[in-house]
Amino acid sequence: MVVSCGPSRHAIHLEMRYPSKSGLDLAGKVISVVYMENDDEKGNLFNESMADAFAYNLEKDYGTGEGSIGIYRMRSEEGVEYADFKHMLDLLVDTDADVVFLFDTLQLGPVLSDGTTQFAMSLYCLDGMDKDSQVHTYRGTSAVVLAEGGSKSGTTVSSSFKSQWKNEQYSLMYFDNEKWYKALDRAEAYDWKGAIDMWMTFLSTNDMLRRSCAEYNIATACYMLGEYDLALEWLDQSDKDNKLPYSDALRKRINERRAF
Repeated sequence: MVVSCGPSRHAIHLEMRYPSKSGLDLAGKVISVVYMENDDEKGNLFNESMADAFAYNLEKDYGTGEGSIGIYRMRSEEGVEYADFKHMLDLLVDTDADVVFLFDTLQLGPVLSDGTTQFAMSLYCLDGMDKDSQVHTYRGTSAVVLAEGGSKSGTTVSSSFKSQWKNEQYSLMYFDNEKWYKALDRAEAYDWKGAIDMWMTFLSTNDMLRRSCAEYNIATACYMLGEYDLALEWLDQSDKDNKLPYSDALRKRINERRAF
């Protein structure tokens, strides 16, 4: 008698990156930062150090390397609406970026008795890869020691644009076979492309369940690599061959990511 053993489920726990608190998803995008100057030398120095700190902290968060975010300065012109879409689009093109941030000129108040200075700032952003194609405006006020205020404020502002991370559990399917174990080892090492190569070798089988498991795993790996449309194609094929209990949960996650 020949006994066909069914698949087993392997749970893998991952820290998954999500868009920032601002709602913007900057992962994998080329970013530029522009700050404006006028005749206020103190304000200009503050704005420059704020833009520098802002860019530096985003570089660290997104792992793009120091200096990867271009920083530019621009002279403020009276009567120009810098939050205008066309103006921001021109900046996006001129800086050769996917996303551009523009720090408007500051409004600095007098030095208070405790040595702090109040200021008001406006920050504009255009994400050229955003399907809504709108200029986002962020405004804030605070009080800082002027000598260190720009850098400290830039770090604070950047926190709203850093990635959010969540611990999530995903399911991978496998059979009691050395090749399936090796594929799992690749996945555990986050070598998703290597795991895909191994799961692809299982697709020539006439066993629809095994083929579905391999296709489901490939869909998961494509999702991890950010290939959401391709992930859905593989999941559709898996469902067609032999729908697995975990298919709907994975499909929901893929569609949620595509909606960002």
